[in-house]
Amino acid sequence: MFDFLSMVGTYSARKIDTYEVGKLFIDTCLVTDSDQPYETAVEHPKYNNGDMVIVEMYNTKEAARKGHKRWVKKMTAKELPESLKDVSTSTTGKLCRMFEEDKL
Repeated sequence: MFDFLSMVGTYSARKIDTYEVGKLFIDTCLVTDSDQPYETAVEHPKYNNGDMVIVEMYNTKEAARKGHKRWVKKMTAKELPESLKDVSTSTTGKLCRMFEEDKL
C-alpha cells in the first residue's frame, strides 16, 4: 500500500521523458504503486481542473517512450481530444479517490 514512498526523491532516475510548453505538461516515468511499471500523465487546464490525468500505462520502457511521443503528438495537434480518461491503478490514487468520494 505504501509502495509510492519508494518514489520519493527519485524522479530523475525514474523519468523517461517530459514535455512542457506553456500550460501543457506531459510526463512519462517509472512508478512503483501501479499495476504496470510505467505511465504517462498529462496536465492541461482543459482537463480535470488542470490537475494531472494518467492517460496511459505500459509494461516496458520502450513502450513508455513510444507512448510518450504519441501523447505529445496528440496533445500538440491542432485539435485537442474531447476528454482524457484517467487509467491510473495507483494505490495512492485509489486512496485519494476514496476520500474524495466520501466528501460527496
